[in-house]
Amino acid sequence: MAKPIIKKITPFDANRDYEIGISWTGSRAYANRIIIRDNEANNVVFDEIITSFILKHTIPAHTLSNGRQWVIQVQVFDEENIASALSDKVLFYTLAAPEFYFKDIPDNSNITSAALSASVYYHSSDWEDISKCIFYLYDSSKKLLLESSAVTDTNISYTYRGLENDTVYYIRCVGTTVNGMPLDTGYIKINVYYEDPNVYARIYAASLPSQGCVQVASNLKIIPYNGTDSFEYIDGMIDLRNKTLYYDNGFLITGDFTVLIRGLYLWQNAEVFKMNNGISELTLSSRIYSNGKLRFKLTVTNGIGTYLLYSEELVFDNEDMVNIAIRRKNDVYQLKVFLDTNFSTDGNMWYGTLRPSEKLMEKYDSWIDSPGDTYVVNKDTCTVYLDKTESPDAILDDLWLGGD
Repeated sequence: MAKPIIKKITPFDANRDYEIGISWTGSRAYANRIIIRDNEANNVVFDEIITSFILKHTIPAHTLSNGRQWVIQVQVFDEENIASALSDKVLFYTLAAPEFYFKDIPDNSNITSAALSASVYYHSSDWEDISKCIFYLYDSSKKLLLESSAVTDTNISYTYRGLENDTVYYIRCVGTTVNGMPLDTGYIKINVYYEDPNVYARIYAASLPSQGCVQVASNLKIIPYNGTDSFEYIDGMIDLRNKTLYYDNGFLITGDFTVLIRGLYLWQNAEVFKMNNGISELTLSSRIYSNGKLRFKLTVTNGIGTYLLYSEELVFDNEDMVNIAIRRKNDVYQLKVFLDTNFSTDGNMWYGTLRPSEKLMEKYDSWIDSPGDTYVVNKDTCTVYLDKTESPDAILDDLWLGGD
């Protein structure tokens, strides 16, 4: 009879059951036998025959000890109990299962940013080195979204980027040791939810048990207008053509800040925006050059010198939505200008905690009350009230912004 062949044996933990696979060409197998010897002493530590048509044989847990090398042979018996020759000897290892898991990321973790730096903790009591590891990202149904390149550094880490807000993912790391022992963190569920930097109408609540009440605060601040002009609100925007909107009471910016200005009809030579805190003054202006291009200029004076920044040369139509970002960080200013090519005057009025999707805004004006709750508002039939108290004339689809 032909000799059976032992299928590949990867290192395994002797404290767990392990199944040996056998390849056999010949008459139907009725039983099989495995013989295991200590590789150093060459004494037999396990010799067992089982009756089975399946060419598999299980080494029971705790039969062997970890951190050792072993030699195995198999033999097959047919229905007439005729034994095959012993297989060729195969050397294998038993090693304690290493510790292999994500550091500081327990299952069902809450992630508060679009990027997650994941590090894996690894420890082998048998000093087994890692060969390589691969990180995976799955969606909520465990469909594979991303596979990293092989990580071979001793520092096993990877940064997941571009995680979408209000989304459930699974992360996983799979690897092998230098001797082929498999490593797997398993599927770790993460819940991604981070504050949208565009959100400015969020309401925060904090319990005050000692006072028996709840403290409510918001980062939306109502400031009074100082002037005599009247203004129109068209498609959710204030019309400032040939007018000036002036505020001098209600707030003061003393540290770092970012200001975002969005507007139409900005193809002009004009002062667009000014700020003054009594010490330094900031002016944003625009100028159309003889080459038919426009630049925005940021001028900052602080009583000692003048700080100037210019945007890149731009060409745009008056109907284009222009976004201008001004940022101060540690007394250093930045100026960034870009066009919103997806802007439409249809459906651009919205209030609340989340900006509506572009698909929704194509059809409706929308008020987003809280994540997941969308109330449709038609701009042609609703009125917006900016008073401190709700107007008695307001009807169901009207919007009221105000309060203490």
